[in-house]
Amino acid sequence: MAQPMAITAADTEFCEATPEQRELAWKLNGAAWARPMSIETYVAREIHLSEQELTKDGSCKYWVLHLKGYPRQIIASCETTRKKVLISENGVSREGYGYGIASVYTNPDYRRQGMAATLLRHVQKAMDRDSDLSVLYSDIGRQYYSNLGWHVFPSEEVTLTYIPPASTSGNEAPALQHTQPDSIRYLRLEELRTLCEVDELHLSARFDRFPTDGKRHVAFLPSFAQMSWQVARAEFVAGKLLNGKAPENVGAITSHGRAWIYWDHDWKSKKLKVLKIVTVLESTQQQRIHDIRVLVEAALVEATTWGLETVLLWNPDEETALGCKAVGDAHPHDLDVVFDERIDDSIPSLRWAGGKHTDTVWEDNYYYGWC
Repeated sequence: MAQPMAITAADTEFCEATPEQRELAWKLNGAAWARPMSIETYVAREIHLSEQELTKDGSCKYWVLHLKGYPRQIIASCETTRKKVLISENGVSREGYGYGIASVYTNPDYRRQGMAATLLRHVQKAMDRDSDLSVLYSDIGRQYYSNLGWHVFPSEEVTLTYIPPASTSGNEAPALQHTQPDSIRYLRLEELRTLCEVDELHLSARFDRFPTDGKRHVAFLPSFAQMSWQVARAEFVAGKLLNGKAPENVGAITSHGRAWIYWDHDWKSKKLKVLKIVTVLESTQQQRIHDIRVLVEAALVEATTWGLETVLLWNPDEETALGCKAVGDAHPHDLDVVFDERIDDSIPSLRWAGGKHTDTVWEDNYYYGWC
């Protein structure tokens, strides 16, 4: 294995990436992240994602650290997407902006010399100029980004994994059947915008009710732009890996319209990832638990229809946990329901602009905010 080229921060330059530098960075990190896609398909996906409602018109920026005087020699890179957030402190709520940081990558030729840290310190300064906070989801454990100022938040999850009949192979396994098929209706992408607007109103009302508790509460707005970006990512990959076929269902809603769920299909990990479950506050706890149960069951039907083995939910609250357990009880021989905590991957981490430390509650820290 070749030794990394010895450099220091003084040998580097930081800038917002040009289109050429973006593509060079994608080809570099694609060597690690593209599979099962080709590098060319991976680059095409990244271009496609940069043109979505969430990311277009400069909302998503790409940053590179390159060798001084050699702009095509990429040392490290990342991307940042500016999104709306809600913040409540001392009983007063307001809208603000937060960045999602993704695709932090160091060229293998320059690793173990602090180059990613150098890049991120520059990026922090750029983000702090027009945002309240930034978040990232660490795939390298809890310590590295914590040392740079991003504080770790809970990373609990529940997985529901289908156990196909013993007489079938994985490719032949029949889809799970919903025990109450009339209790839900599947959602298409064009229906999500109105539902997201309703969800945003409910979340804003929640923030208005937070008491003065000495804590700063924050949540990323569950906007249509955010949800549709996740769907676009899954659809693009499906179109390349499934001979042009792509799922039409992006969620489900209860028959009475009181609760709904959004999801995306992760073909690489063979999981259906729940972006968010929304339950209307006017319903009773018993009603909400039942609604969650039939919606999670709908997600399992969708997952198994497309050959995905597992449904994943992040940071389930008590009602969601009870709803998931109820699904397991309804399918005692078909499902393995596991509550766990992520230790090494997708660890939610948050930093306030300027590096200020405060007692923070990250509300609705669900998969929809991942980037």
